[in-house]
Amino acid sequence: MKRPLDLTVMMYHYIRDPGDAAEEGSGILGMSVKTFEAQLDELATRHTFVTWPDVRLALQEEKPLCGSACLLTFDDGVCDHYFNAFRILRERNLSGLFFVVDRRAQRGLILAHKIHFLLAKLGLIALHDAIWEKLNPAQREQFVQAEQKYRLKYPPVSPDGRINLLKAVLQRDLSGEPGPILSDLFEDHIGSESEIARSYYLNLEQIHEMVAGGMHFGGHSRSHPWFDWIDAEARTEEIKASADWVGQFEPGPWAFAYPYGGLSDDSPNLLKEHGFLGAFTTQTQLRHINPYLIGRLDGEEVAQEGQGYA
Repeated sequence: MKRPLDLTVMMYHYIRDPGDAAEEGSGILGMSVKTFEAQLDELATRHTFVTWPDVRLALQEEKPLCGSACLLTFDDGVCDHYFNAFRILRERNLSGLFFVVDRRAQRGLILAHKIHFLLAKLGLIALHDAIWEKLNPAQREQFVQAEQKYRLKYPPVSPDGRINLLKAVLQRDLSGEPGPILSDLFEDHIGSESEIARSYYLNLEQIHEMVAGGMHFGGHSRSHPWFDWIDAEARTEEIKASADWVGQFEPGPWAFAYPYGGLSDDSPNLLKEHGFLGAFTTQTQLRHINPYLIGRLDGEEVAQEGQGYA
């Protein structure tokens, strides 16, 4: 890509209402359907919606994007995207780009989603205490050191700060240990992780229906790790697994979204080697110089803060 890409990219995760087919009594909150539709209405007054193929052609410098272009993206491949986002987009004759983790039938929940379920069920203090009880002395020391390290970035002076502090410790420094611990807690307090995972993530039947309805798909890794925390070999495995999965239902070259927005210097080359043409971050950015560092606006944060749109 020789010229900067001017593109507003919106990022969404959960789109659900309490008690609907996506939330299903889990207590995990997200952007309401009404708020999502209102945001689409607002975006439509300022932008022209484009599709992933439009952006792909622009990245390949075969056809420039229209003025005020806006791309809608959705992370993690959760069922919200089939039950709610897909329905709404199809009604409006719009297309979205859905970044899916490789969650085939034999895989359970990724670590981030185990945390979401358990936080909703137990609350922050009870979850923190339950995890602490299951850690051995060496893990407890590591836990305390990690908390101290992340306190500057996530000051525990508000509920969000305390939650983000716990997530940072579990998703990075203790990322090898809490998986089995959280799985045990999940079975004790919620139910069968494998059964819930089967309905929580998009399945192939739903994905194929979405493709037939004009949606597009990109990669989002296999286990959703921080790319700046794992080593190069693990990053390669995550990217290859993602390419193998997405290649079953989306023609390449593909798009990729970095899990948690975590970046590493070698990721662009690894992605290019495995058939990915561009990659999306979580950084707020509207003009993009590097096709593997395309920024996005978080739709839920925009809605909460009442921000305007560029």
